[in-house]
Amino acid sequence: MWESLKKSFCSYIRFKGRADRKEFWIWALAMLAISFAFVCIMALLALLFEYTQKPVLSDFFAVTISLFGLFWVVMFFPTLTVTVRRLRDAGITPWLLLIPATLGIFTFLVLFDQALYNMDPSTPPHYSGVFAFILASVTALVGITFLILFCLPSKKEEPE
Repeated sequence: MWESLKKSFCSYIRFKGRADRKEFWIWALAMLAISFAFVCIMALLALLFEYTQKPVLSDFFAVTISLFGLFWVVMFFPTLTVTVRRLRDAGITPWLLLIPATLGIFTFLVLFDQALYNMDPSTPPHYSGVFAFILASVTALVGITFLILFCLPSKKEEPE
């Protein structure tokens, strides 16, 4: 397992080549586990702050969320490269990643607009709630489709 993570991290600037299922899923599960740990720590700090009202907990929360953001800024590129190499290994063009990326960004912006409306009802949202729901549903379905694509077996290279 550690060798697979080390291999993925050492290839963080290499888009060429292939990443087999094991390499990709160990990387994905490691990123999920680290993210889950950050979220649990932030939830615990938020609960403790709510019950104790100690400002130092608010500072710890700010540091933790900043570290979490920094973690994902640092890990974005290695995650992108291992994902591109996994799609190539499954015989799928990596350019298809533009679909969930575009949908994800647009969904985030629409849901953020909805959240702003919920915080200040005097400013109407730019998009209807039904549109936001449909967009989020389509984004989720595309995400599930990509999970299935990541599970496809490796395509053997054919001799030229």
